[in-house]
Amino acid sequence: MQTLIKTSLAAALSLAALSPALADEQIVVHSQAEMDQWQADVTRNLDRRLEAAQHDTNVTPKSGIVQLRFTLDANGRAENFQTLTSSGDRSTDMVATRAVRRLGNLDDAPVANAEGQTYQANIIFADNMREHDRLQAKLAKMESARLARNDSESKVVSFGL
Repeated sequence: MQTLIKTSLAAALSLAALSPALADEQIVVHSQAEMDQWQADVTRNLDRRLEAAQHDTNVTPKSGIVQLRFTLDANGRAENFQTLTSSGDRSTDMVATRAVRRLGNLDDAPVANAEGQTYQANIIFADNMREHDRLQAKLAKMESARLARNDSESKVVSFGL
């Protein structure tokens, strides 16, 4: 059975203003239409990168949720990874990290100071749609709780629907 790999929730990737210097600033979205387009583009790219990472590593990911935070290097590529939520399987987490590492042009996000942000990728691996839906509901609850815990966490531009 092939594993469904989906970026999901209202936060396939979340852009979070977590830097102390930015803690009192809001993330300014230039235009909702631009954000919607960027969201769709990044989500499609991440889905392709997840499929490629699975193929390249010859790993069949286990069902689970992986949440990664990272910053961008000077070329707009992901670096400085932190795993917020592990799937519980090292190989599955490695597939997620490999895919996100290969994303490019994240610094073209239509927000003020995209290069200075901390990004978050929320990824669901599931064996079937029923499992995916269950994990998506769990991730939605986790994200709601995360956003409620900390004011800086609430300054998130979410995308990935």
